[in-house]
Amino acid sequence: MMNKETDNFMNRVRRALTLPIRTRCAELTVLFDRGSTLDLQNFFPLLIDNIFGPQGTVSWGLRVARDVNEDFRQLEHFLSPCGPVFKLIYTLLKDPSAKYDFPVMYLPIKVQQILENAQAHPFYADLVHVNPQTKHVISLLLNPFDYYMFHFAYHLINPWHQRTGTMLTTTHQQVSWNTVYYVLCCDYMLHFLPTSPGTSVLPVIYYNGKNPIQPLQQMHKSPVGSKLINANLLNKSIEEYTFHQNFGRHPRNQIWRTETVLTVFIDMWLNNDQISQPTNQINSSFNSSPVPRLLQYSELPTSEYMRIVRVLMKQLHAFSASAKIDDTHMCELKKIAIPMVEGKFYIFLRNLIHRWPLDGSFRLLLELWLTYIQPWRYPPDVAQMDLKKQNLDSEENNAAASPIVDREHLPFIAENLLIYVVIFQQLLPRFSRVDLVSPKMSVMLYRISKVFNQANLAHLLKEIEQCIENNHSPSHSYSSHWLSNLPPLNPTSKWCTNTSLNASNLWPLNSTMNSESSPFNSLRNINFTADASSSAFMNSLLGDKKWSAIVKQRIYELEGPTFCYKPLFSVPPAPEVFELIMQIKRSIRVAQELVQIKKMEDQELNGSFFGLFKMLWEPPRTTDEFSLNERLKVPEYLDKSLEHLKQLFQISELPETDLDTSAGTSSGSSGLEIANDFKFLTPARVRERMKKIKYEGDPDLYPIRSTEITFLVRMFYQLSLQINENFRQKFCGLYYEPSYWGRLSRQLLLPPITTYRYDKTKPGSPRVSTELPPRVSLRYFASYNFWTYLIIGGIIAVTLGYSLPVYLLFLVFIILLYKCIKAIAGNPVRHNYPTQGFGNISFDDSF
Repeated sequence: MMNKETDNFMNRVRRALTLPIRTRCAELTVLFDRGSTLDLQNFFPLLIDNIFGPQGTVSWGLRVARDVNEDFRQLEHFLSPCGPVFKLIYTLLKDPSAKYDFPVMYLPIKVQQILENAQAHPFYADLVHVNPQTKHVISLLLNPFDYYMFHFAYHLINPWHQRTGTMLTTTHQQVSWNTVYYVLCCDYMLHFLPTSPGTSVLPVIYYNGKNPIQPLQQMHKSPVGSKLINANLLNKSIEEYTFHQNFGRHPRNQIWRTETVLTVFIDMWLNNDQISQPTNQINSSFNSSPVPRLLQYSELPTSEYMRIVRVLMKQLHAFSASAKIDDTHMCELKKIAIPMVEGKFYIFLRNLIHRWPLDGSFRLLLELWLTYIQPWRYPPDVAQMDLKKQNLDSEENNAAASPIVDREHLPFIAENLLIYVVIFQQLLPRFSRVDLVSPKMSVMLYRISKVFNQANLAHLLKEIEQCIENNHSPSHSYSSHWLSNLPPLNPTSKWCTNTSLNASNLWPLNSTMNSESSPFNSLRNINFTADASSSAFMNSLLGDKKWSAIVKQRIYELEGPTFCYKPLFSVPPAPEVFELIMQIKRSIRVAQELVQIKKMEDQELNGSFFGLFKMLWEPPRTTDEFSLNERLKVPEYLDKSLEHLKQLFQISELPETDLDTSAGTSSGSSGLEIANDFKFLTPARVRERMKKIKYEGDPDLYPIRSTEITFLVRMFYQLSLQINENFRQKFCGLYYEPSYWGRLSRQLLLPPITTYRYDKTKPGSPRVSTELPPRVSLRYFASYNFWTYLIIGGIIAVTLGYSLPVYLLFLVFIILLYKCIKAIAGNPVRHNYPTQGFGNISFDDSF
């Protein structure tokens, strides 16, 4: 009898999973209430696999359904923290023996490496499932809550669902990224990572399936080969960033859900193999897995991914800051939230910046970085309900009232000095290789300069940099094997490189700065402002090694023993700063000229009645993708960026003569003139080349213009294709006849042309030519102009008392009569084209 009821329940469940989303959620909610505990335990893994599709099977489309979709609300409610699925989870948690296997292959490589010594990790210690014969970890044994959260986090990085995720886009419309998955991420972070003091995760449950964290001897061992900090300091930091052992005062069963969400989201999303591993290693390891070789990782994460990680950083800052006013058991977990993410996030950023293209989509990564380095913007008393309503355009407005950076954030800045300095040094040279006249690039430069020019931030960075020793002859016995696997930094004349430590590339000025032929030699005479009192204060801090050990330990852990740290603030500033400043000043002049040209074009169009009439019938054809309002903001952004950079690096003046003389000189020690280096493409040269680019493909396959009707273009193209395929032999014969019919055919048919394309299937992508014979093209009839004139003529004909068929026949007669008369006066000489060979041409080769 019991087996029949179980089979009946499973049959109803499988039938419900095939229903539409709205009906499916309602039917499953009823089944959750009616099923027995045993039935629900057996059904739960089937439900999770059906929702997320971890093996590439059909999922519920959480990353596809957006807020404009009718299924959005049903899915959001069904999977919400207090929805039917979590009620089912809490029901299953009443049985502590209910465990489910989560395959290790779903975990990032770095997490799999952690599991090899899982007993040293307080979270994974009681989760690993080891094969008793091979002694290898084969899976994680998880309770229903952990099982759901692991699958939910893996859904974002699952390569099977990368193609269905929100693709990278530079548009700022919320409809492009506000998916069910994104909203659920925000809900889970707000619910399970509370920022209000004394707030407990609801519903309050008592689950004794989690083992209390035991004292671990491995946690108190010094890092291998590290002699940068003494044992007392290390033990002190460990005691600060680990749980206290008084479990009567700090029971784990009250915070374990927060611990799971915090650990799983950080480990799964920031250790993603798609980002933290080189592309060739990703694909090789991915292809060796059970997943087919045809599926590859894409190089860049989706915009949805970047926004979710940014939301996580915001909530972690607020969650961690609330520890100061929290006296509950959650306090100790809040203290270790930021230390858990520091190193992983730095590697995450370094890898992404290295491979991100120089386009407007970089704004997503930039705002993620700026969010993390400004923890003072996310205090716990600020309402976090706006996480779902991110808007990149409002960031500069929201930062207008930024408070002064208080000294209480000095420990955070010291722990994350590399994220401030090295990332800044990695980013700033990028803006010397882009077109700053573009509104997208100018606003990104403005955001960086504004954030770093916040009151007291530069002072705190300088204070920490002054505490770092200038060690010319390191004697530490470092290991030759390094696991961070970070990409190399771009070699610069004075800033960071991943080269070995030596006396020539550390703090002293580079030889390029001292060279007489250096383009920056004249810049050394520029006045640099410096407060004498602050300088004396900084010198007094040279003996204070309070932050030196922390920074050196971070360098050792993240960049490796051969990494050469070079300060951000030096006197004089690095040549990269002057390069950028000179480019900003040149870009300001170009941006102002573009604004004037844009204004003149608008005045010509809107200045008279005929201009407006012409704009209605023939929309202006322009290659500029930005409006006049966007162009007007560019000089303002660049002016403010220039002012911020001068204040940040204490540059008091910059003579125009120096800028003009060095404008064409390249950076570094190459000494090459940009004007004479044909391999160096400046933004001006790129714009110059763009003007000479012309389309050499099939005219019928030219991208659809704004003056054409999209569906008519495609419809007439298919019609033309069928006509040309059926009558190409007759068209070729008629076109080359010397008679009157040949001249008439040359009036009605398009002439033969040679098209070119690049064959990307062959090495080097050779330029391949294709001959197109005489053919029919109906694309003109898909233009707005043709239909406008046709409708106006029809209205006039009906007004004069003629029917539409008569009007259309008369129109066809007039056109044919015009072509016939023109054919009489046409060239009677036969075109000297070959008549043979056109019969073998297939239109499928070009269309």
